[in-house]
Amino acid sequence: MRQTSSSRTTHHWGLVRLMTGLLLLSGCASGSTTLSPPTPFTPVPVDFTHTWTKGTHPFTGAAVIDIDGDGTFEIFVGGGAGQRDALLSYRGGRLVNIEPGTGLSNDSTTYGSTAIDLDADGDTDLLVAREDGVFLYLNDRGRFQERRIPVDLPVNSVPFSIAVADIDHDGDGDLYVSLFVNAKAFRSATFNDPTHAKPNRMLLNNGDLTFTDITDSSGTASKQNTFLSVFVDLDSDGWQDLVVAQNTGAVEIFRNMKDRTFQPIAVSSIFGFWMGLAVADIDKDGDQDLFFTNVGTSIPLFLTTGDLRKDQRHTHDWMLLRNDGNFRFTDVTDTYGLSGEGFAWGAVFEDLNLDGQLDLLVAQNYIKWPVHKWLKLSGRTALQSTKYGRPVFQHAPALGLENPYFGQAPVILDLDGDGKQDLLWLNINGPARAFLNTTRANYLTIVVPDTVAAIGTRITLETDNEKSDTRAVIGTVGMLTDQTPELSFGLGDRDRIARVVIQHPNGHTTVIPTPPINSKIRLQ
Repeated sequence: MRQTSSSRTTHHWGLVRLMTGLLLLSGCASGSTTLSPPTPFTPVPVDFTHTWTKGTHPFTGAAVIDIDGDGTFEIFVGGGAGQRDALLSYRGGRLVNIEPGTGLSNDSTTYGSTAIDLDADGDTDLLVAREDGVFLYLNDRGRFQERRIPVDLPVNSVPFSIAVADIDHDGDGDLYVSLFVNAKAFRSATFNDPTHAKPNRMLLNNGDLTFTDITDSSGTASKQNTFLSVFVDLDSDGWQDLVVAQNTGAVEIFRNMKDRTFQPIAVSSIFGFWMGLAVADIDKDGDQDLFFTNVGTSIPLFLTTGDLRKDQRHTHDWMLLRNDGNFRFTDVTDTYGLSGEGFAWGAVFEDLNLDGQLDLLVAQNYIKWPVHKWLKLSGRTALQSTKYGRPVFQHAPALGLENPYFGQAPVILDLDGDGKQDLLWLNINGPARAFLNTTRANYLTIVVPDTVAAIGTRITLETDNEKSDTRAVIGTVGMLTDQTPELSFGLGDRDRIARVVIQHPNGHTTVIPTPPINSKIRLQ
């Protein structure tokens, strides 16, 4: 049963620190059982350290982008106030900053970013949410032109992230901008003040890179401040639905009604500090399941009741919702061993050890929570195991991916071009950290074009005995991040794939029989 709040209690600060330390240590526990040691990842030097300036929110953003179409991915990483953004490229065994001369930077604080070919000219463009607005960077063979996108922002609000999808099947990319109250007006644990909450904006693409605000007519104005929103087809009908991770609110899910309107769906979510959002088919039933991060055990519940009424409840637990079809979801957080964890931000699912089971990466530590200055969480790198007859996630320190910084989000991409997905930890007010995946196991990687038409593509591998999880092309998962458009499937020691089934958003299906293993297949 989830913790709830029914009273407000005041304790001496020394007691709070003692309790928090104990809770923090319990939140670091990785379980009573262990997995067999996996292959450690190899560290890679990174030429970027994020700086946070007080008076702005302590966040950054990142997007995986192939700026020149050569098949090698770079990483755009946002800077703090007055700090240039970075464009990191893997060269000579390290990630070096090649941003100068690209036209990508701006002195304003940078939050979320999304890579997508928005003008359909064959070059991948970049959308960036900044302290002073929403920007589109149009790519011309690796050089970018900055264009501000007019958005009617509520007073004292900033854009945090930008989700892209073709919500009406007219061929162009529409935008959903997640908004948050700005740092100067922010008050923690504020659940019931409508002037503090900043509703998100839905922008319909007019076909010429101008946009019409259809927030009210579409029914997608959120109820609270939002870190992250994600377009994902939850009922496999080819139309992108919308999931909103709200801070000091309940999770919101909107069903795409195929007429530029969305219908809110009842979700078994109480109030929480929902921040990061990961999406994956964890149970291999063909649909996409949802994972949300929260403040966890790091902060005592009684400290975050804020302005909650006596009839309202809130939780600090993470939440994993299994998609049971027809917009029905079951909370399976406890079942998968994800209860009792500490403060978390961005999260992604990825098969880290290439055994065919999706694993979970979660960034941790709150820069404004005093305890985390001395006792930092390591970040969760949890391998999925069925050792005891049911799937659970177990933290695996042997992967060598511990991150003793103020982690914000994991970023997945293939740095060295070997087909296996590597990792970058995006950190707040600290160095970005990168690691190469050196696992010796079979795999197949599908490279999906970073285009509006490809959003929502679903890919399933079939071996002679079973199906893989169904990977969907989804942007902006993690937290203020856009992950790689490459989808890697671990095969373990299996050396044959019967076929790959690709379901396109337009209803067409492509089948690739017996593809070669340990290779990349590029979709057109």
